[in-house]
Amino acid sequence: MTKFTVKVLTAEGASRVFTRDADDERQLAVHLVGEHLTPIRITEQDGSLNDLLSRPVTFDRRVPVRDVALFCEQIGAMVGSGLTIEQALQVVSRQRGKRPSAAMARRLLPRIQAGSPLSDALDVEAGMPRYLPPMIRAAEGGSRLAEGLETAGRYLQRQASTRAEIANALTYPTIVLATVVVALLVVLTVVIPGFEPIFAGEEHRLPGMTRIVLWLSNLAVNHAAMSLFWLCAAVFAGLLLQRRSARFADWLAAATRRLPPVRLMDQLNVSRVLSVLGMLFQSGVEASEAVLLAAGAAGSKRLRVALEGASRQLREGGSIGTTLETVRVIPDETCALIEVGEHTGELGKTTLRAAQLLERDTSEQLERMLALVNPLAIAFLGVVVGLVVGGVMLGILSINQLALRS
Repeated sequence: MTKFTVKVLTAEGASRVFTRDADDERQLAVHLVGEHLTPIRITEQDGSLNDLLSRPVTFDRRVPVRDVALFCEQIGAMVGSGLTIEQALQVVSRQRGKRPSAAMARRLLPRIQAGSPLSDALDVEAGMPRYLPPMIRAAEGGSRLAEGLETAGRYLQRQASTRAEIANALTYPTIVLATVVVALLVVLTVVIPGFEPIFAGEEHRLPGMTRIVLWLSNLAVNHAAMSLFWLCAAVFAGLLLQRRSARFADWLAAATRRLPPVRLMDQLNVSRVLSVLGMLFQSGVEASEAVLLAAGAAGSKRLRVALEGASRQLREGGSIGTTLETVRVIPDETCALIEVGEHTGELGKTTLRAAQLLERDTSEQLERMLALVNPLAIAFLGVVVGLVVGGVMLGILSINQLALRS
């Protein structure tokens, strides 16, 4: 499937820009009209530089995950009590104050009244988590919308809690690192230049550490603009090479995946996909179709492409457990648990359980890793300050010793 950038007019006359996968432009246009959207522009994303520069710049603010979770739980509870989606949205939209859930309900209500299902209405909503519409679509397909909304709300609450914990854990080391950078710039641009006259003419006799400090000071004072320019040029060239060269992109992706934080974020992404997949299985969706829909919840292109390939294998007659083993990002023990559920007839329940276990294990590993960030940041501060001060002091001592010998 091809990814397109779409600009549409909604039923209430608002302009929206989003991305959508489709086989071709005609199929996508027909699908958009069926959702009561008026296509204005449909552009294929080919990844070229011209494509990147021609994409529209949007300033839609992403809706906080915690607010989306509250919205899903509210609507799910009302639908479970017997209200229709339209009635539930009307109730939420009448909430007082500037609540994001009320504003969201007011935007969704005209689309629901025009006949769109909730999943399609959320798909057009700017700032929605990209994995939410497939989860809701799975619940709609199995006539379990209330349960699906509440499950999505609980899942989003866990996501929000995990993000908050990570942000809180990284606040202190971020402040420490920012302080190190500012202090280092002040020392290199203000303090070190004051010592340079002392070392004038004797640079070749200075210790290596002192020469490094003086070189850094000269770079920061006299060549900062040029260094920043070459750094930006190198980053831009790397990004361009990544898009142009598939071999370089694969090498960079493989190298990045070896980093523990990236590996753990991949596991969280897999747990999210498996949560959607479990809901689809519980809703009675056929296996290959379920895997293809769950691919829409993937946060990375690599995982999405792998799941699309797994969907094709399932259509050719492969078993679910064996097919998911070909998706290398999914751990072997997770695939084994899903295969057990396939043999026992509880595939949906077992897949959800596997997703929860993977998410919990990954969260525990993240907590242990984040616990090391604070002492590492303090150690880094000490090393940087020690190297700069040590370099200056060694230089002064070496000059004094030379003066005494002469």
